[in-house]
Amino acid sequence: MPSSIFDAVNGEEYLSGLAECFHLPEARIKWKMDGNKQEAALGAGAAHSEALNFIVNTILAQKPELSAQLTAIGHRIVHGGEKYTSSVVIDESVIQGIKDAASFAPLHNPAHLIGIEEALKSFPQLKDKNVAVFDTAFHQTMPEESYLYALPYNLYKEHGIRRYGAHGTSHFTVLPM
Repeated sequence: MPSSIFDAVNGEEYLSGLAECFHLPEARIKWKMDGNKQEAALGAGAAHSEALNFIVNTILAQKPELSAQLTAIGHRIVHGGEKYTSSVVIDESVIQGIKDAASFAPLHNPAHLIGIEEALKSFPQLKDKNVAVFDTAFHQTMPEESYLYALPYNLYKEHGIRRYGAHGTSHFTVLPM
């Protein structure tokens, strides 16, 4: 679970980190702040919520001014289904849409929902400034003949089975280069 805090105007990164090995004895978090790399064990069996709580209550507690300067929170969402063709401000309908698409990304979307829930709880002042950025949005302009599989059409209509594309945020980022 990568995380970062940066200045949206000049791109300066204030904090970057990675929590990994969830649900295992070696669950840990690594981060870099002010040029200093640090690492901490999260505890055996720790999961996404423990990592997010550690970020808010331990790492950000070292620099309270950083939390005070937050103006928005972006959430990279692996799968938005056909519904989301661009980034959107998160509300209850978006949360439901992410849940609805979870069958296409069962390892990712439920974890993203935990991140959204924790962000809304930890930063209530940013309730209307949490944005979902969907990896699948970039590929929503594919023509039907490109996204349909050579399968019975009813599998697409009834179950949404089609090509959605992946890593769209990465493609979008390098496109102008």
